Amino acid sequence: MENKRFGYKKPKYRMGRALRDYFTGNMWEHTEPAYRIAPHVWNVGGQDDVSVYLLDTGEGLALIDTGYERTLYLVIDRMYSIGFNPRDVKKIFLTHYHGDHSQGARLLQELAGGKEHCEIWLSKEDELMHQETAFDTTPMPCLPYEVTNFYDDDTPIKMGRFTIRTKLCPGHTLGVTSFFFDDTDEETGKTYRCAVHGGMGTGTMYPGSDMGVREHVTPETAFRFVKDCLEMAEWPVDINMSSHLNQTNIDENMPEDTNDYTWFVTDYSWHDMLVNRAEDVMSRYPEQYPDFKWTVPNVE
Repeated sequence: MENKRFGYKKPKYRMGRALRDYFTGNMWEHTEPAYRIAPHVWNVGGQDDVSVYLLDTGEGLALIDTGYERTLYLVIDRMYSIGFNPRDVKKIFLTHYHGDHSQGARLLQELAGGKEHCEIWLSKEDELMHQETAFDTTPMPCLPYEVTNFYDDDTPIKMGRFTIRTKLCPGHTLGVTSFFFDDTDEETGKTYRCAVHGGMGTGTMYPGSDMGVREHVTPETAFRFVKDCLEMAEWPVDINMSSHLNQTNIDENMPEDTNDYTWFVTDYSWHDMLVNRAEDVMSRYPEQYPDFKWTVPNVE
């Protein structure tokens, strides 16, 4: 049986209890270094929960997600630690509108010179939810930010060395967006197919989920998520850039050399993550999937 390094592991409390308990939760006990995940891509999130990907495009920097407001200092520190300046960020691509991915958007945009110098991208579907929930304080508040650009799945985003294709993937929210691009290592000449699925959290799709009701997620949304995941799982991806570390169990499988992106090159990680999440949803709807059996279970 193949010994697989990466797999989906049930999420723990976000950074221990640091976000839930200001008095006993120690956020600094859950930090991570910046690590290189592709030739020109690093995770600079700085903690063991949500990813913040930095893309060195050769024509300025781009970020995929921004993390929490309370961990923004870690993002900035990690960027400087690998030789980048947050003032050079030109585009912020949000996978979806939830605060754990977007709380830092406005602050990073302002640090980079405002909307005249740094764009914030989101799907139109999630911008509706962003506006609907703009003043909510649960499950987490979000600093106001202005979306300057919307994704168009028929129009790739070109920035320097990267041509980024997007795909709307409703499920976790109605406007989850996934990203696909190639990245070439000039030293070796090898090109790697990279992918970020923007929303693997399945709780919103469980029958009767309160969060799902708030998100306007229906059973039909869940069934589309399953279909999309099983189809996309067959797409060739060399480097799976999970939006949360637990989705590929990276926290327990960090490379010794954080500059060695080849640690993350696999032919199974993308496939297994998507199939696992699809199966988690399928397991909740026995009437829809009467013959369901797990094929890619969680990592214990």
